[in-house]
Amino acid sequence: MLQFKGLSKFYQTGQVSQQALSNVNEHIRAGEMIALCGPSGSGKSTLLNICGLLDLNYQGELYFDGVKLDKDPQHCMQLRRQQLGFVFQRFNLVPVMSAYENVEYPLMLNKVPSQQRKQRIMQILDAVGMADFAQAKPDRLSGGQQQRIAVARALIHQPRLVIADEPTASLDSHTAHQVVELMKAIGKSHNTTFVIATHDNRMSEHCDRQIELLDGQVLSKEVSACVA
Repeated sequence: MLQFKGLSKFYQTGQVSQQALSNVNEHIRAGEMIALCGPSGSGKSTLLNICGLLDLNYQGELYFDGVKLDKDPQHCMQLRRQQLGFVFQRFNLVPVMSAYENVEYPLMLNKVPSQQRKQRIMQILDAVGMADFAQAKPDRLSGGQQQRIAVARALIHQPRLVIADEPTASLDSHTAHQVVELMKAIGKSHNTTFVIATHDNRMSEHCDRQIELLDGQVLSKEVSACVA
C-alpha cells in the first residue's frame, strides 16, 4: 500500500538545517493498522504529513500502491480527496455544520449525487452509533461523540488509507476503547489501511504493527509498546 525508500526530510530555519527524518525505509501493507510511536520530536508528525500527501518537500521516494508518487500538487489533491481520510486529535469538525453535514462534506467534494450521499451517510452514522444525532451541531456532542463523527467523516468515501493524529489522546479510557474498536471494525470491512501517530498505548496495543521513531530514524519494525 505504502512504501518509503530513503525518505528524508529537512527543515530550514535561516542558515540552520534540521533533519526531521533520516533515510527511512519501510513498507505498509494494505489493510494494516500501523502505530507510529516515539517521543515528541522523533519525526512522527513529519512522516504522518508525508503519508497524507500534505508535505511534498522531502527527499527519497514514496510509493502508493506500487506506483512512485507524482509530487504534482493537483494530482496529490485529487488523491487526498478520493483515496485518503483524516482523523484528528481535536476532531476538526466544522462547528456551524450538523453531524450529518460534516460527514457529507467529503462526498460533496467528490461530487457524489445527493441521493447516494443520503443513503451512505445514514448507513455510516448508524455504524458508528450516531444516527440519532445526525442533526446535532458539534457543540452539542461529547468528545467521544465528536470523534465518532470524525471517524465517520474519514471513512464515508471508503478511502484506501486513513491518516490519524493522536485520535484517542483526549478521550477517556472507555470512549478510547470504543473508538479504537470502531476504527478496526469499519477498516477491516473495507480493507482500509490506517497510519496512526500516537503516544497512547490504548491505541497502539490494538494496532497490527508499531513503527518506533527516534531522532528521525526507525528503531525497529516491531516493538511492544510506544514510547510515552
